[in-house]
Amino acid sequence: MLESLKNKKILLIEPPFYRLFGYKRYHYPFTLTLVGTYLEKLGNTVRIYDADRPTSSCKEYSRSESRDNYYIYEKVLMDKNHKVWKEIQDKILDFQPDIIGLTAITAKIDSANIIAKIAKDLLGKNVKVILGGPHANGMLDMYPGYNFGENYDHAITNIPGLVSLKPNKRLIIDYEKYSAKNFSSILTSSGCPNRCTFCCHSFEKGFYYRSKESVIEEIKEIQTKLGGDIIYVMDDCLFSNPKHFRDITSAMKETGMKFVAGARLMALSQEKLRLFKECGGQKIHVGVESGSQRILNAIKKNLKVEEIIKRTKWIRDLKIPYQAFLMVGFPFETLEDLKLTKKLIEKIRPNFISLNQFTPYPGTQIYKDYYMDKKIPFKDLFQLNGNVQVGLSDDIKEYINGMFDFVDDYNARNAFSV
Repeated sequence: MLESLKNKKILLIEPPFYRLFGYKRYHYPFTLTLVGTYLEKLGNTVRIYDADRPTSSCKEYSRSESRDNYYIYEKVLMDKNHKVWKEIQDKILDFQPDIIGLTAITAKIDSANIIAKIAKDLLGKNVKVILGGPHANGMLDMYPGYNFGENYDHAITNIPGLVSLKPNKRLIIDYEKYSAKNFSSILTSSGCPNRCTFCCHSFEKGFYYRSKESVIEEIKEIQTKLGGDIIYVMDDCLFSNPKHFRDITSAMKETGMKFVAGARLMALSQEKLRLFKECGGQKIHVGVESGSQRILNAIKKNLKVEEIIKRTKWIRDLKIPYQAFLMVGFPFETLEDLKLTKKLIEKIRPNFISLNQFTPYPGTQIYKDYYMDKKIPFKDLFQLNGNVQVGLSDDIKEYINGMFDFVDDYNARNAFSV
């Protein structure tokens, strides 16, 4: 479908979310730069507008502070005269695009819908508005106002030659508006072999691996243009493919680039961890999710609690800092499950904890099993974005709120960052 777009003016927009309640996030619209680069190669005039770029008033929040300030986001959604919507109108009118492409995670879908309406009100039939991303793929029938929804798998990973795109072709972003920290990231592969029932990656297909040579080229470009000596590898499963893991760790060692990466615990071995550290690995992110075996089984994590304890000990024994990702608020979770998760934290002692509240992503198995039949009122469904609690009992809410406070205190005591 993308190949048919030529000689068009295309505006790709990252809808605002974090910015609207004052949260300072450290990333840029990576996916849009990949799509934009390809569309530009086809002969289109492409501009990327990051409406979620932090302003000078944005701050770094703890998880509890982020949840406490979420109401500000809801107020901005209701205020059609807010300056952010005026800013978006001005960008659209200035560029006069033939096509507007919006990418939206579930939490951003409300602001994406507002942008789509703004575009149609301003340009009418002269503009096509395209919604992309996992949310669009999971909920195509919800958004008849868009021209079409695009499957992430088709739009991104099936672009011919994507893995060989030269990094210096990402010319569409205004680099000077970001710090080097924003751009210290790289994607060396795409795809995940796992099918966790809560994860939006569960309905993706296929695996794509970049060559070691192309990764080295991009790292050198980052070093030359942006500076810095540490990079975040965004891959879902860097450790899962042994050859690719060796190639990428070797690339890091050859370029002298230190790096942070995510890993599935069952893909780890002591040998891989030693190689990770020897080649400049600074920190590992691991998905733990829960300390309850019942929950791990229900979400098809394919992970045993005893393996979590054993493999995180491997990481600690090698003195590699690690961040554990946990999730609470599943529709079938009990107080006992939550207490087991808190107890596990005390056993595995991560350097940093990322505690997230479950969100029912459209297209996932949990969404199909628990939300498609409207067990939670549809109007409330997408408030479940990690900041608002809907459909949970009072005792569960109270315990979860206590866990967020516990995690904030835990992280403050450790005061660790890379």
